[in-house]
Amino acid sequence: MIKYLVLSDQDKELLVKLHDFVYLDSDFIVEYVLTKYYGKPAVMHRLRTLEDAGYIKSFTVPIEFATKPVNVYTLTTFGVEIVEQIQGIVKWNRHWTTKLAPWYQHQLMLNRIVAWYQREADNYDLEVKDWIPESRATWQYTKNKPDVIKPDGLMIIGPKGSKDNLGLFIELERSIAKRQNTVQKVIRYNDFLIRGQELLEDYDIHVGFEAPVTDWRVLFIGGNAPNTIKTIRDILSVEEKEKYKLSIPVLVASRGDIEQDPFGAIYHYVLDEPEVKKEL
Repeated sequence: MIKYLVLSDQDKELLVKLHDFVYLDSDFIVEYVLTKYYGKPAVMHRLRTLEDAGYIKSFTVPIEFATKPVNVYTLTTFGVEIVEQIQGIVKWNRHWTTKLAPWYQHQLMLNRIVAWYQREADNYDLEVKDWIPESRATWQYTKNKPDVIKPDGLMIIGPKGSKDNLGLFIELERSIAKRQNTVQKVIRYNDFLIRGQELLEDYDIHVGFEAPVTDWRVLFIGGNAPNTIKTIRDILSVEEKEKYKLSIPVLVASRGDIEQDPFGAIYHYVLDEPEVKKEL
């Protein structure tokens, strides 16, 4: 049963974040979204109120970084309609509401990665100016069906007030990343980014960036040390095995390093001294 509520600014922020991230777990919401409530019980009470009113829906499931099952939230059809009223545009798959997608764990970790960048940006006089989820960042950039970029997300980072910003395509690697999958992604990004400014401007129109992008990087995030090393090795093999010349900045970092200091010297620039860690 739908019931209209007077929504606070943080309620609206929650709904928009659920639109952008699809799934948010209760611990994440407590720490990063509904931060003005006094303690987790108050947050959970507000979430129950929003769910009872028909704005959101929850699934109680196990997640990687919790010892027991937690509530994972998403939008209802009514919640999506409210988000459209808030921001004017939505892109939503109704199946995300009716059934928890198999990739929910992957998404919950991606949420934290974005939050870590947002948390540390001020310490470097930077800000995360936009986060574009996969649903909006995916684009077929030619008429050929294989010519599609499909990042886990796209982050725009830059100094406050500056028009010189970095566009960072994010690829959060699974615990077992197949070489061919990594290789195909790198080749596709390279093909897309070398095609010139006009295509990038078309991509801006397709996505609708909140801030201009003047430089681009592709970042692969390894879930653990062996996975990170394998990803570097797989990317380095492209020119030798596929006989394909890469000419774009491809970075690899571990999830643990990003959690500690996402703007520090933690990045392997794979095509330029891959053994040396540098800043973004």
